[in-house]
Amino acid sequence: MSHTLDREENMASSRRISREKLSLKLSLAGTVVMALSGLIVGKLVNSQAIMLDGIFSFLSMGMTGLSLYTAHLISQPEDEQFQFGYSHLEPLISVINGIVILVICGFAFYTGITSLFNEGHQVELGAALGYALFSTLLCFSIFFAERYISKEVQSELVRVDSQEWLVDGILSGTILIGFMLVALLSWLGFSDWNRYVDPILVSSLALVAAMLPISVLRKNLKEVLLITPNNKVKHGVDSTLKKIAEHHQFSDYSSHFVKSGRRYDLEINILIDNPEQWPLERQDQIREVIDNTIVRRLGNTWLSVSFTAKSKWL
Repeated sequence: MSHTLDREENMASSRRISREKLSLKLSLAGTVVMALSGLIVGKLVNSQAIMLDGIFSFLSMGMTGLSLYTAHLISQPEDEQFQFGYSHLEPLISVINGIVILVICGFAFYTGITSLFNEGHQVELGAALGYALFSTLLCFSIFFAERYISKEVQSELVRVDSQEWLVDGILSGTILIGFMLVALLSWLGFSDWNRYVDPILVSSLALVAAMLPISVLRKNLKEVLLITPNNKVKHGVDSTLKKIAEHHQFSDYSSHFVKSGRRYDLEINILIDNPEQWPLERQDQIREVIDNTIVRRLGNTWLSVSFTAKSKWL
C-alpha cells in the first residue's frame, strides 16, 4: 500500500512539474513577442510608455528563462553538491525577480518625471493605440492562464511569473486608456496637452507597478532568510505535534519549522526520561506517526526526528 501511494505521489509530482514547465515556456514565448513589439513600436511612435512596456518585457524574458531553469533544477533529486536539494532556489529567484521589477519601476518613474519637466513629447497615436490594445489582451490572457496553473500545481515560480504578467497587463491597459485620452483631447481641440500624457503615464505606471513586487519580496524574503511562517500550516503542525506528544507522553520536546520554496523543513527533538523504555523500534513508530499525520499532509518535507535524554539537546 505504501509503495502504491509513493508511486501515485511521484506520478502526480511529475505531472505538476510538466505543467509548470509548460506554463513558463508559454510565458517565455509571450515575453519575446512583447519585448520585441514594445521596443520597436515604442521607438517608431516616440512613446516612452510603450518603451517601458518593452523594456519590462525584455528583462522579464531573462527572468522567465531563469525561472524555467530553476523549475528544471527543483525537479532533480539532491546530489553531492546540493545535498538538501534545490528547493531553496525558488524563493531566491522570486526575490531577484521582485528586485528587478522595482529597479525598472524606479528608472521609469525618473524618466517620466524628467520628460514631464522638459515639456513632454508628441506620440504617433494610431500605431500606439493598436499596440496598447494587442499587448493588454495578450498580457491578461497569459496572466489568467498562469494564475490557474499556479493554483493547480502549487508553484511559487509560476505564481510570481503570473504577477509579472499582471503588472505588464496593468501597464498596457493604462497605456491604452492614456492614448484613448490623447485621442479624446485631440477631438475636443486640446491637442496641446497631448505631449504631457505619455510622461504622466510612465510616472503613474511606475508607481502602480511597484506595489506588486513589494508584496512578492516581503513573502519570499522570509523564506530566503528561513523565517518560521506564522500561518495555518504552522499552527496545524504545532497542534498535531502537541497531540502526539501528549498521547505518547513525551517528557518534553522542541520543533523547528521553516518553508523553503515548495519544501518544508521540520526538525523535532524529543526528550525521554528512561532510555530503556525507548528502543529503536518505538522511536521509529513515533517517526511513522509523525510522517502519517504531519508530513503526508504537508507534502514535500525534509523530516528529522531525534531522541535525547538530556534537555540541553532540545
